[in-house]
Amino acid sequence: MSKPPLHPKQSTAGIAVDPRTLERVIPESRRPDGTVRKQIRIRPGYTPQEDVQRFRGTRQQALDSRALPIGHIIGWTPPPSTPQRDASKLTTKSAKKNEKRKEKRKEKREEVVRESWDSDEG
Repeated sequence: MSKPPLHPKQSTAGIAVDPRTLERVIPESRRPDGTVRKQIRIRPGYTPQEDVQRFRGTRQQALDSRALPIGHIIGWTPPPSTPQRDASKLTTKSAKKNEKRKEKRKEKREEVVRESWDSDEG
């Protein structure tokens, strides 16, 4: 048997399974004034009114299973995806200028390094 998670999922009423004792409890919580409410144990088999599911007939369940998701628009299809364009083809005038500057700086650095190596050998 696997262990329950450290932060268990709570029901609507706030009941969760304690990972250490595997009992159903309402975990301790903090009041607005800063005091702490104690953890409350729940009797085995007890289901609070908030957690009781409303009765749904078989036809209602079938209709629910076929229902569209909330916000869905009938007949809507996503627009066709366009292929990504190369960034190199869409360079602006200033982008081209900046690329040339970068290349010049790079060449200048390489020249400085070459010159310093030549001067150290002599």
